[in-house]
Parts: sequence; structure tokens; C-alpha cells
Amino acid sequence: MADTKRTLLSLQQMLLLIVAVAVVFFAFLNLDPVTINLFFTTVSTSVALLLLVPLAAGMMLGWVGGRLRSRKKERTKVGGGPAELPAGKSAVEDVDWENLDLDKIDV
Repeated sequence: MADTKRTLLSLQQMLLLIVAVAVVFFAFLNLDPVTINLFFTTVSTSVALLLLVPLAAGMMLGWVGGRLRSRKKERTKVGGGPAELPAGKSAVEDVDWENLDLDKIDV
């Protein structure tokens, strides 16, 4: 299973690399300047830059999202949920209520 997951990951990385190279190649084929009308101003830039900046931003967002998702999965693995008592046992029965020292209880 680990080998299959590693193979799928490497295939995904190879596909991502092919797409990134294709976008970079396409961007450098289109070096003509274009004018972009923003809300209150206009900016003149090349089509290559117009394509590469959103590509880089999307790749960074995908990387950060993947890291956050893996951290969330790791957190859920560690906790595992509340501890369960064996059948017929109660945590309340084990407490000595008459000699209970409230100063020693961590809340």
C-alpha cells in the first residue's frame, strides 16, 4: 500500500510539473505587452507575467492548503476521541467523595 501511495504521489507530482512547464512555455511564447484596467488605474505588463503570477499564487495556495489538511489529519489521529470505560464500570463509583481534596484537582 505504501508503494502504491508513493507511486501515485510521484505521478501527481510529474503531472503537476508537466502542467507548470507547459504554462511557463506558453507564457514565454506570449511576451507581448498588454494593458490591464484596474479599478482606478491601468497597468501595462506582459502576458507572460499575467499568466505566471496567478500560477505561482495558485501553487502556493495549494501547497499551504495541503500542509494545513495534513496537520488537521495528524491532530485527529492523536486524540482518537474520548476514553471509554469497560462495560459495567463507572468513573463516579471510584471517587472517594468524603475525602475529596479540591485543591489537588487540575481544571
